[in-house]
Amino acid sequence: MSGSRSRSICASTWSNVTDARSFSGASSTRRTASVDTSLGSDLIETDRLIIRLAGAGDVPEIVRYYADNQTFLQPFSPTFGPDQLDESTWHEQVIERQLEFSRRDSFRAFVFAREMPRRIVGNVNLTQVVRGAFDSCVLGYNLAEEAQGRGYMTETVRAVVDFAFRRWGLHRVAAAYMPRNERSAAVLARCGFKVEGHAPAYLRINGRWEEHVLTAATNPEWSPARSPD
Repeated sequence: MSGSRSRSICASTWSNVTDARSFSGASSTRRTASVDTSLGSDLIETDRLIIRLAGAGDVPEIVRYYADNQTFLQPFSPTFGPDQLDESTWHEQVIERQLEFSRRDSFRAFVFAREMPRRIVGNVNLTQVVRGAFDSCVLGYNLAEEAQGRGYMTETVRAVVDFAFRRWGLHRVAAAYMPRNERSAAVLARCGFKVEGHAPAYLRINGRWEEHVLTAATNPEWSPARSPD
């Protein structure tokens, strides 16, 4: 796997604030907390990480995360708009994401290292949740430059997919990445995602339509009783 700085652990699914407005059994999972819809509540803990919705008190740290990592993440992300670093926009997002989560429409969370529980090291999103005959969602994520190479995103994806399967009763989690993004390909493969195909000009990344590899993981323990319609 290349150690080049141009390689980022980032799945190409609407992780930035502008696009998020438009598209609304892992061994590493130590505890999945009961669903708590209070702002900033801890939702998922792993051995090394806390994965949770942001609270109002996290807004300065969210802005810091994107300011520090924007140049690193941009080649693998939809174009960041000026509101990406606007605190008032993120205060609105805190409320919007909490409401989406309470309806099980999305889980758009940030990743914190347990050793520094107020510092964001990445984000992860379950969006485009469709129930009924599909019972599916789309996974997206990115990771800070300083946190690359530690296995954090593999740990995160395993825990969040487990959450989607066990707590939300979904059957399928899809993710896509650009062919040159070797690190993201490796993360998804380690987490049990299988390649389903290739899509040319699939998503506009950094201002250009980019080919993506389409992957998905399915829930081997899915049952209708665990899937709320």
